[in-house]
Amino acid sequence: MSPVTCHLSLVTGFVLAGGRSSRMGQEKAWLPLGPRTLIESVIERLRPAVDRVVVIGNSANATRLRTLRVSEVLIDAAPGCGPLMGVFTGLMHTATPLNVFVSCDMPWIEGRLIEQLLTACRGGTAIAAGAHPDDGPQPFPLVCHTAACRTIGALLDAGERALQALLRHPQASVAAVEDPTLWRSFANVNTAADYARLAHEHTLAH
Repeated sequence: MSPVTCHLSLVTGFVLAGGRSSRMGQEKAWLPLGPRTLIESVIERLRPAVDRVVVIGNSANATRLRTLRVSEVLIDAAPGCGPLMGVFTGLMHTATPLNVFVSCDMPWIEGRLIEQLLTACRGGTAIAAGAHPDDGPQPFPLVCHTAACRTIGALLDAGERALQALLRHPQASVAAVEDPTLWRSFANVNTAADYARLAHEHTLAH
């Protein structure tokens, strides 16, 4: 497929919340973080960088997700198939050419990093992600033009479930993030120990 050039600025931000939170032992989206929950903190960090925020969940948590202050709540097209299916679901329903995807457990996401990835897509790339200098390509935050929908569908049809497969695709551009102040944007909260550190840091900051 030829490079995609987008002249429109509208952007949808998607927060993926359809996972099982198996390493946490409970649904991490609703863990308290000061006056908000973890997912609410992620939404508020994402909101300034996009025009609308949509949450993608599953049939079990959709009712609670609809209490959030977002434009829309979607349900994974095929639950239990991993984050790649969540991205596909978002692209199948989006009303904007550019789309940002983050996980519901990324409370340190920075708008400056999102803007760098959006700039890459506005320049003709269909899929843009960042790379940590030590840890390599990072699946989130991820920016996709709607033109990537067919590519992702083909990967899912081939049995792929991991976002790393998408980042290896020729359509994807993965840029090294050299600014150390942005590296924490890649971090997420997977375990109880991660959450304990986050809660402690949040208490110290407030």
